[in-house]
Amino acid sequence: MRLFRKPKARTEGSHQDPGFPVNDGESYLDVIDRLEAKLQPSLYLEIGSRSGTSLARRSCSYIAIDPQFAIRANVFNTATHQFFFQQTSDDFFASQFLERQGWMPELAFIDGMHLFEFVLRDFLNCEARMAPHGAICLHDMAPFNADMTTRDLSYIERGAAWTGDVWKLLVALADLRPDLKIELLSARKTGLAVISNLAPGNRVLNDDLDDIVQRYQGLDFDAIGGPARYFDRLGHKLPSELSLL
Repeated sequence: MRLFRKPKARTEGSHQDPGFPVNDGESYLDVIDRLEAKLQPSLYLEIGSRSGTSLARRSCSYIAIDPQFAIRANVFNTATHQFFFQQTSDDFFASQFLERQGWMPELAFIDGMHLFEFVLRDFLNCEARMAPHGAICLHDMAPFNADMTTRDLSYIERGAAWTGDVWKLLVALADLRPDLKIELLSARKTGLAVISNLAPGNRVLNDDLDDIVQRYQGLDFDAIGGPARYFDRLGHKLPSELSLL
């Protein structure tokens, strides 16, 4: 007798749209693991730690930032120092904690609020405090349909697949910071971007922050030539092709 299981309910917004590539590479968490093993950072910085899933995989000392932690993972691992800041990332950076300690993270992961202006500030604040040889990882940079790129915050409450419009950050960086090395990876499920060749003292984006937000916030994929143009420009390669590994 063959038993049939009731199919799982389809997550809202989980469909694949034409023109958007499939992210079928290794998990973004595995990519970060391999980056840590390669870079051997003394300090890792994470924005948007929430459940602690990625923190539990770190072996180096770390700083975790989230306005409302809901830790479920075993985050007390081999790290020598573990700092938890239950506040917004803006408030954390304004406190100048890193500067007062004289610390410069060599690896960072940004997975905070999925809105362009938030991830832009998080990137700028991270880069300004990073070691130049370090790398910043950005989650959700390869959406697989247009619906999940909405700025509608109700997607959070509905539990729908949602990347928000953080993808616009890569467009802005490609336009305005050609000195950065931007690598967009097809890591499951919504991609991972790795930014290297950091320049902590660069003020190009900071000096025109309000104008940049106004310029890019209203963009959609049609305005830049469609999703194919976005992914062609940025590369969208397999995680195994990441130059830092």
